[in-house]
Amino acid sequence: MDQRKVVLFGLLFSFSAAFGQQASLSLVDIGKQFLRKPYQANMLSVGNPEQLISSKEAFDCVTFLENCLAIRNAKGVDSLYSKALIHVRYASDSVQYENRFHYFSDAMNALGYPQILDEAHISVAIKDFSFLSSYLRSKKFPSINTGLIENREKTLAKRPFQYTVVDNIAYLYPRIQSGDLVAFVTKNPHLDFLHTGMLVRERNSIHLLHASQDKKQVVISSENLREYLSSHPKFIGICVFRPIFNE
Repeated sequence: MDQRKVVLFGLLFSFSAAFGQQASLSLVDIGKQFLRKPYQANMLSVGNPEQLISSKEAFDCVTFLENCLAIRNAKGVDSLYSKALIHVRYASDSVQYENRFHYFSDAMNALGYPQILDEAHISVAIKDFSFLSSYLRSKKFPSINTGLIENREKTLAKRPFQYTVVDNIAYLYPRIQSGDLVAFVTKNPHLDFLHTGMLVRERNSIHLLHASQDKKQVVISSENLREYLSSHPKFIGICVFRPIFNE
């Protein structure tokens, strides 16, 4: 199927039929309904005209979270789903490549999701957010206004980039709630994160619900968060964000 076309797979009404009132489901409940759905990279289009693409059949790590958030915000109302997805994916709710939140930290800031930190254990990284504009310049996509992308990157670079380093994750554990979003920090100064997911608290253990490139599907990690980080040394730390929903 051509991904540049609008692809709507009956995402909401299939949930409503199986689980009743969507508004009663938590973000984790929604995410769990996608378990074992396949991982697929490069889910969205490259270049304009940008098309709103949605799928319940496959995800990358970010589109998995976007869909969960959109379903939760739509409260089970089919007609509100597309609008909710646009809101979590695009600045100013405008479906254009330049307005897409290409950096996860940009989306979290625009959506007003607070970052969860332990004040005594905050690290700061220098990020210039030039990764995307550099890539676009090298490929020379004629339909994309690279200058607009660069302006967004410069705005992001002015904000302090705070995170929790791997060795200090334990201090963050008591503050984490099920349904918090997690982003894994890269040492690359031109990029913020390499992976994203949702945290699930099971008693005193915290696990990762995510579209896993390693497992090729949506899974809840068998290892806890600390063990997951130990097995992925390319991540130097995490940022945790708490979604806010209008009830």
